[in-house]
Amino acid sequence: MDKRALEAAIEFHGHFGPFLALGLRLGEFALTKLKARKHFGIKVSVHCPPNPPPSCLVDGLQISTGATYGKRNIELVPSDEIVVRFVNTDTGEKLTLQVPQQVREQISTWLKELGEHEASRRALEAEGLFEVIESAHS
Repeated sequence: MDKRALEAAIEFHGHFGPFLALGLRLGEFALTKLKARKHFGIKVSVHCPPNPPPSCLVDGLQISTGATYGKRNIELVPSDEIVVRFVNTDTGEKLTLQVPQQVREQISTWLKELGEHEASRRALEAEGLFEVIESAHS
C-alpha cells in the first residue's frame, strides 16, 4: 500500500484501525482484479454489521476505490456477515469478496493482545483475510 494513500485514509477516518486497513485491501484488490476505473468506474455494495469496528471497512473502501456516498456508488447493507460486492460499471464484470468469521475473530484477538496499531498493520499485510466467492461478467 502506498504510504500517502494510507496516510490519507487515516486522516479521513480519524485513526488507523484494522477494519480500515482491511477495507483498503479489499478495494485495491477489486480495482485491480476488475481493471475498474477508480471513482467513477466502480460500484460497491458493503454487507456488514452497521456499527464500528466492522463498519469502519466502509471508509477504507471509499478511499481505495473512490466510490462515495455522495456519488451514490457505495452502499452499506446491514448484515451479520462481511461480504463486499463490486461491479465494474464500464464492463459489467462483478466480483464478490468475503471476510470469513474466523478472520473477524482473529482481528479481535489481535486488537486485544497487540493493540490497535499492530492489529491494523497485520490487517494491512496478512495473507488469507478475505476470499473470492464470485467473479463473473453480467
